[in-house]
Order: sequence, then structure tokens, then C-alpha cells
Amino acid sequence: MVANVQLLFRADGAACADSPARSLIELTVHRLRRDILEGRLASGSRLAVAHLKGSYEVSGGTMREALSLLVSEGLAQAEAQRGFRVAPMSLADMEDLTRTRVLVECEALRQSVRLGGDKWQAEVTSTFNKLSRIHPRTVKNPGIWFERWERCNRDFHEALLSACPSPWSRRFRAVLYLHMERYRRLTANHPSPARDVHAEHQALHDAALARDEALCASLLKLHIEASVEAVRRHGLLLPIGLFPVT
Repeated sequence: MVANVQLLFRADGAACADSPARSLIELTVHRLRRDILEGRLASGSRLAVAHLKGSYEVSGGTMREALSLLVSEGLAQAEAQRGFRVAPMSLADMEDLTRTRVLVECEALRQSVRLGGDKWQAEVTSTFNKLSRIHPRTVKNPGIWFERWERCNRDFHEALLSACPSPWSRRFRAVLYLHMERYRRLTANHPSPARDVHAEHQALHDAALARDEALCASLLKLHIEASVEAVRRHGLLLPIGLFPVT
């Protein structure tokens, strides 16, 4: 899995490609990935090569290669003699992702706060200001603004960790963040009245600029764990398996 993660992500989590053929495969991976993350390809649904190659306008070989790479990312599953399927979502999986993300990201944040210079500080403030400006519109109409908010949210969290000197930490964090995006979307239309996400981001920003790495790590842990608590509270996922039937 590590080799494939290196192929699909640079240290900053961005997609990469090194040839025209590879570029087409990576473009297909990117499109499939977004459709899985955004729910257009539903949790647990079949990924039939014959159908998908027409929809995505690529050859069967390109589609199979793209799906195999998504298997290495954990967003798809290969089934013997049955092709591919979107990886299912479950509360148990979200809890495991949350625990692992806390372990990786909180330590990376400590190092980033400790080592970040003026450029890091300016980037943290710049991305936070962009996130702050879009937050009120997202609260009022998440259906329209969530995608842009999600990009700003990702940029802010990446900026916080950008001074961490470990490429492996940033690489693994990018994979974990990618998987958590599917779950974070579940809470977009089920906001908790008791939770103020903007205040959580403000506290993270202020603690980072104050160079309080212990407080930063503590705040980030609570921030990451709040999403799984919201999913538990609203019963949005079964303990193991797909979405509950409604």
C-alpha cells in the first residue's frame, strides 16, 4: 500500500503523474475519488468496469487500473470473480480513522508549531481568514457552500501542519484526511447546536500563533473527535456496514 500511496500523493497530498498514459489513469482516479467522496458512487455499491468505462469515457484497461489504485487507497474493494465495489462506511471504521488521525496529526501539529517560521505563520492566518469568510454562508446554506468550505477547511489544516519536517507524517495524514472527508460530509446537513466549528478553528489558529503546541494538540484532538460524536448522536451510520435504511 505504501508504494501506491507514494504514487498517488506527493508529500502535500496532491495527485501526481509522470506520463500521458499515467496522466489519463490519474485523471480517472481523481474523478472516481471525487465521486466516491461526494456520494455519487454510494457506499458499498458495485463498480462495474463495463458501465463505468462508458460513463468516464476511458478504456476498460484504464478503468481497471484506476479502480485498482483506489483499492490501494482503501476507497474501493476488489472482490474475487466479482469485480470492484465502493468501500463501505461504518461507525467502526470512522472510529478507527479518528483514533489514527489523532495519533498522526496531533504529533505532526506539535512539530509544526514548534518549527514553523514567518511564512508558516502567514499561511496559517491567510487560510484561516478565508475559512472565516466562507463559514457564515456555509452555515446558512450547506448544500451550496459546503464544497468551497471543505476546500478552505482542508487548506487551513494543511497550513497548520505544513512546517512538520516528516514527509511520511504529512503523507499518511493526507490519506487519513481523504477518508474522513466521506464521513465529515454526513454531518454537513446535521449540525450540532452545541458545536461551534468556527470557534474551534479560531482557538486552533490562536494557539498556533501563540506557539502553544500542547494546547494546539489538545484542541485538535477534540476537534477531530467531535465529528464522530455527531455521527453517533444522529445515528447516521450502523456500527458495521452501510447507511441505515430510511
